[in-house]
Amino acid sequence: MPYCGQMPSKDPLSGKVAKTFCPEELKDNSRNIENHLVGIREKGLGPADPRIPNNDFWDAKAEKWGVTQGDARGRLCANCRFFVNSSDIKMYIENGPAKDLKASALPLTPKWADIESKPVAFCVLLDITCSPVRTCDFQQLGGPIDDDKRSLAKFADILDEDKNEGYDDGEDQAI
Repeated sequence: MPYCGQMPSKDPLSGKVAKTFCPEELKDNSRNIENHLVGIREKGLGPADPRIPNNDFWDAKAEKWGVTQGDARGRLCANCRFFVNSSDIKMYIENGPAKDLKASALPLTPKWADIESKPVAFCVLLDITCSPVRTCDFQQLGGPIDDDKRSLAKFADILDEDKNEGYDDGEDQAI
């Protein structure tokens, strides 16, 4: 079974970029880890262990987004427009080096909890593999981006548009 390092980036017949895409971070775990650390330090990625209440974390998100804590707890990677769990991404994770990534291996204190046995999706905003039960400061409802959404004409370019739009972290620094 091929993984993304073996997939062409363009359709050989049309010359157009293929409907499937393979982020570099699924080919290179060191880049993925580096982007995770940036996401945690600078983009509010968390919580470290979603299995516990984390009231301070969710209170901060609620304040940032201007919602209740209960509403903030519902704004997860799983329903974010940057969360891609299409069949090609799942295949690339399963058959490539990203399948061995563990949140608990991140060089952090406190240690992050492993929620899944392997990554289950890819965040195109932070360029990381991601867990459906975490979030970040830039969560945007509208996901996940699955095979059905990727096949719809109106969603065909949504990922590129979002990346090109950039998201400001308050310091005039695009992601």
